[in-house]
Amino acid sequence: MLAQRLPWSPAEVLSDPPNAPALAAGARALRIPTGPNDRFFDYCLQPYTPRCDPSGKLRGESLLWSSLAVAGVPVADDRPFHAIQRVAGRDMTVFGVKQQDGALSWELYFYDPDREDPRVTAANLRRELAGELELVPAVADTIGYFMVSFELDAAALARRRVDELDVYLPMHGQQGGFSYKFAAANRELRNTYRFHDPRAEIDAIVHQLERSVFVDTTRTDLAELLLPELLECAKICVARKRSADAIYYSGITVGQLLWFLRRFAYPAAVVDFIADNRGDLEHLRFDVGVDHRTGDDGRLVVPKTSYYSTL
Repeated sequence: MLAQRLPWSPAEVLSDPPNAPALAAGARALRIPTGPNDRFFDYCLQPYTPRCDPSGKLRGESLLWSSLAVAGVPVADDRPFHAIQRVAGRDMTVFGVKQQDGALSWELYFYDPDREDPRVTAANLRRELAGELELVPAVADTIGYFMVSFELDAAALARRRVDELDVYLPMHGQQGGFSYKFAAANRELRNTYRFHDPRAEIDAIVHQLERSVFVDTTRTDLAELLLPELLECAKICVARKRSADAIYYSGITVGQLLWFLRRFAYPAAVVDFIADNRGDLEHLRFDVGVDHRTGDDGRLVVPKTSYYSTL
């Protein structure tokens, strides 16, 4: 059960730590300090041991607030994120910062594989976030999902409205799953994905990458798909999406994260914030993802990338 598998109680709601920064009205804190009750999870909400003593360092959510500032999102539009943190509890929401077509956007993920935490059901989120963020699609609790997520860009934050939810169902007998897009009037399969141990299952990873309807592997070197700089990680996930394939690397260091952000040309201010605070982020493990497909000219195209931590 969930409560036995993770080192926290699903009913636990933590208040702001005593060292949370005091803000003037209309201000946005970028550097959020760690507290004694902080918990550390990867993008699947699986716990990990910090790489070093986290005392006096920064929480992973600092990367979220920094990205919002870089994207020019007004401070007033931070309110949905604060509401989400209050409803779900600190550390209990995974966020992804995504870059597509040169623009930043965000996705929030809510896990409850054994359906033991009533705060993060789709129905409760829809109800409790009303007034701060309207979640339009309704998802029945009878559906056996283990996670829901939704995307936010600057426009969605400004209008405080989410028109689509992603609902995730597990695969049987292996680590992986299926995601479905829920809109007000329809639903459709969005992607499938499988998780692997890169030390023990590299052949399975390569097998999936080399068999693709989106990537012409006769014109693309494997090292363009399976990035050697990120192979030293905890888990690798290979996903099949509607218009691209994708690979995710979980449990990387802040140094690897900086390499990733530079490699995929994130805004200089995003990179600089992490580089300037590298020593205060070294205790964390990060997760990143890369979508890829072959373009009309035969070269590899990367339409979207992303990096993750918890709120």
